[in-house]
Amino acid sequence: MGIIWALMSVILVSAAQLLLRSAMLTLPAVSDIGTLLWNVVHFQPGTGALLLGLGGYLASMVCWFFALKRLPLAKAYALLSLSYISVWAAALLLQNDAFSWQGLAGVLLVMAGVMTIFAPQRR
Repeated sequence: MGIIWALMSVILVSAAQLLLRSAMLTLPAVSDIGTLLWNVVHFQPGTGALLLGLGGYLASMVCWFFALKRLPLAKAYALLSLSYISVWAAALLLQNDAFSWQGLAGVLLVMAGVMTIFAPQRR
């Protein structure tokens, strides 16, 4: 059951990151705090993505709490790193980000680490 909570956290935090990126591309810069707050209060484009992204992070933390009650930290943390892969892939597919070999190398390293942690132990 702990793995399910951890994977739900991965899905939620990945969606939250994509939503927050979308919001930050739409809303005014944070350096112009007055304009940013005006846009958020008046529910201008990007505000919905911002609020959904923040809510996704909150829900992810709740899932993370339940995952840590049932999984060792090393395994739960390894599963959480899968969000890096999902965000990278989703940004490529959904948000037309540019492909980079460095990004692919990072994804392969994360996958190798997760597979190492979850590999069966030899006795």
